[in-house]
Amino acid sequence: MALDITSIRFGAHPDKQRAVIDLSAPTKFRAFVLQSPDRIVVDLDAFNWRPSTILRGEGVAINDVRYGSLGSGKGRLVFETAGSVVIQSAFFLPKGEDLPDRLVIDFKIVSGDVPAHIEHQLMGDMTSSAPQNGFDAAAETLSGVRLPPRKNVTTAQASHTTKGIAIAPPAEKPLIIIDAGHGGQDPGARGANGAYEKTIVLAVAHELRKQLEDSGKYKVKMTRETDVFIPLRGRVNFARKHNGDLFISLHADSIQNSQVTGASVYTLSDKASDKETQKLADRENKSDLIAGVDLSTQEDDVADILIDLAARDTMNQSKFLANTVVSSLQNNGIRTLSTAHRSAGFAVLKAMDIPSILVEMGYLTNRSEVERLSSPQHRRKIAATLKSSIDTYFQKTSK
Repeated sequence: MALDITSIRFGAHPDKQRAVIDLSAPTKFRAFVLQSPDRIVVDLDAFNWRPSTILRGEGVAINDVRYGSLGSGKGRLVFETAGSVVIQSAFFLPKGEDLPDRLVIDFKIVSGDVPAHIEHQLMGDMTSSAPQNGFDAAAETLSGVRLPPRKNVTTAQASHTTKGIAIAPPAEKPLIIIDAGHGGQDPGARGANGAYEKTIVLAVAHELRKQLEDSGKYKVKMTRETDVFIPLRGRVNFARKHNGDLFISLHADSIQNSQVTGASVYTLSDKASDKETQKLADRENKSDLIAGVDLSTQEDDVADILIDLAARDTMNQSKFLANTVVSSLQNNGIRTLSTAHRSAGFAVLKAMDIPSILVEMGYLTNRSEVERLSSPQHRRKIAATLKSSIDTYFQKTSK
């Protein structure tokens, strides 16, 4: 089956810039950088060029896109950049719900010369040798379109003057995805006062969104805004579809011992940090079974992504965010467990290209704690603590 390139999107993040290439099927590929002019080169299987738009966010250092055939069943994309770049990671994401197969290239503008080199390869080399001087000669004769300047150019004008190329709206504000756990026919834990987890976490999610948007620093989307059920995989795909910069899943815990209190923060790991955390992950991961969702075919692509270097980098960012949240909770007088940052295989945290954490805000099985969580004042305090942690995260990662 012939390979089609159906869309290309460029976005700017605090610590990197990203190119996402939508494909009609998986492909072998390799990505590397060259200079004079500065450019990112992506070699892949021969393809048909079918993008209706090329979206470029504000601050993205891409001037030009070229494409064409190299012969022998190979094709090439060239992204001309506004300076020397290094590729931080390059990886393939298999198609999921409402999302096609994708190549993702993360890169960064740097000072000075960058030697030509292969940064990443997947599913086998495209050629037998690394790029050398003159290797890119074919790229200079490829078809292409120069992206117009942003100044005084509307989206409609850009689309008309560049044969279907559109400029994306400014993307300077990080997008925070807030995931209120459970919902609909899945109530989650029931509190000692009769309150349901799904109701408490949705109230905190709305408060957090309000505080983030009121700050003027962030854009916010919620996986659910009402009492509806959303499968775990759907929550992950929602975050990916909207190109979220952070994913925060809100929950409240339960335990047989009603004396236990304290918040905790969880990140993704292939091995649980302790038995209690594994039980919690198992319990949370069974949420889909309430609606009869078949999870048996959902793990292979996740396993592939987990071993990718980009995934490891994302997991490190998630751990940094988790530790920041724990410190903020403690500094603001909110009780936490003695070991407050834990990890396990939470299905809802498997958006491996987005730093993600799961926050258990306390134990509903403790009457005092569930009463606090039912209080609008305490909810505002938790939301303010999470907002402060998000502020700190972006202040640190943007340097």
